[in-house]
Amino acid sequence: MTAPPNYWPMRRRLLRRGASRVDICSLWPPDWALAGLVGFGPLLRRTGSAIARTYRMAGRRPIMVIGHSGGGICARLAMSDAPYRGQRAGVAEAVGCLVTLGTPHRLAELSNRYRHAGHAAAEFLDRECPGAYFAPRTGYLTVGSSRRVGAAGGPLGRVVDEFFKLVVGGDAYLGSDGIVPASAVHLAGARQVTYDDVLHGHFGRLWYGGDEVVDRWWPLAVELWRDALAARQPSLAVPALTGTPSSA
Repeated sequence: MTAPPNYWPMRRRLLRRGASRVDICSLWPPDWALAGLVGFGPLLRRTGSAIARTYRMAGRRPIMVIGHSGGGICARLAMSDAPYRGQRAGVAEAVGCLVTLGTPHRLAELSNRYRHAGHAAAEFLDRECPGAYFAPRTGYLTVGSSRRVGAAGGPLGRVVDEFFKLVVGGDAYLGSDGIVPASAVHLAGARQVTYDDVLHGHFGRLWYGGDEVVDRWWPLAVELWRDALAARQPSLAVPALTGTPSSA
């Protein structure tokens, strides 16, 4: 239910914190709706193209990729060397650090009466490139929240609750960002951060892309990005790694 304009404020926040360039992948609600019918192949292609474009614009220096919610699944699919349903982007070398914010990486393990395209994508990733698969050449930071959130009230709130139960199951009230349970957001081998007061998005200061919360995870992400550059080029002197990344 999100579109690129939802991330314009977050882009400004990252630029203020020193990112040299921030691009937003062009994924719109109709793209996600189509993925629900035909699978994540089209999202993989679009995400892979966005990553490759930013990588080229950054002079082919490894970039940071930030995936919010299902965007983290799309980024991992684009990084995979194995084709997913005949589609392959293979952009892992372009990614110096992957940051995921409220991404249901362990979706396949959640209790859910319904199976959809997201389950198929998560199961593929568990099988073909599990955990922090491309480390140490790529740093991984997974961010989630264990805030206890009650069910939304009113008719519209009940519709929203039922929709997200369809997508991620009914465990959100056990400790989550309001949508994705904390038990589902982390990857083995990644730097894992769980907050107790953050909401999924996109409103207010305490969502993953809000000013206050960006200040918490951005320094960690830059540190992991620099570590990945050092792992790729161990002969580089430390002063050469003091820049900040471009982000997609």
